[in-house]
Amino acid sequence: MDNKNSNKFSNFIKKEGFYVILFLCLCILAAVAVITTKNNKQARKQLPSQQPSVVQNESGKEVAKGTEQTYPDYDNALQVKNEEKKENANNQVQKNENKTAQVAKNVETKFIKPVQGILARGYSEEPVFWKSTNSYRPNFGVDIKCEVGKPVVAVTDGKVESIETDGIDGIQVTINHQNGLKTIYSNLDSKLAVKKGEMVKTGSKLGCVGKTTVRASYETYGDHLHFAVLKNGEFINPSKYIKY
Repeated sequence: MDNKNSNKFSNFIKKEGFYVILFLCLCILAAVAVITTKNNKQARKQLPSQQPSVVQNESGKEVAKGTEQTYPDYDNALQVKNEEKKENANNQVQKNENKTAQVAKNVETKFIKPVQGILARGYSEEPVFWKSTNSYRPNFGVDIKCEVGKPVVAVTDGKVESIETDGIDGIQVTINHQNGLKTIYSNLDSKLAVKKGEMVKTGSKLGCVGKTTVRASYETYGDHLHFAVLKNGEFINPSKYIKY
């Protein structure tokens, strides 16, 4: 009888053993899940309350204590933005001033000779003796001795501001180089190569040396070009820009 029961149990295990083991595994997993869920609930109960307390700020409004304010400070942001705009504007002004100064510097240091010749009389703010009139007077420019008909050119880029006939200096052309700088070419021939308002480049022909001046017509050096430089409306020594 015992052998019979034993054989029945053995046969049952062989046939249904897989399902029995599977059932036991499922029971174990269910038990583990229940225990884990229970432990998590207990842990949550033990956590301190995260509810922020309510307090009043300086303006009397209620705000949550212990919470971070996530809204931007629009007043400070606007102030910073305005300051950045102001700083950028100041930087741009400084750049423009530096650029203007650099342009002026380039203009002043890139003169070429207005005519080929030699220096006959230099610049002088103090009165100097003029043999032709037996008198003393300043010479607000330089007299460059050269032959009549010698080409006269622009010392640098600019615009022909005026063409005049002066009773003393003869026919003269004034060129505006911007930045307060102008050059004057006197004792020119009446046949000019430029017109008023015309833009000229460095080396552009303005005309030729003539005999239209009476300022030094009787000086020992004879024919010449009278060349002058104006800076902000004041005569300055051309030797700062050209050398003969």
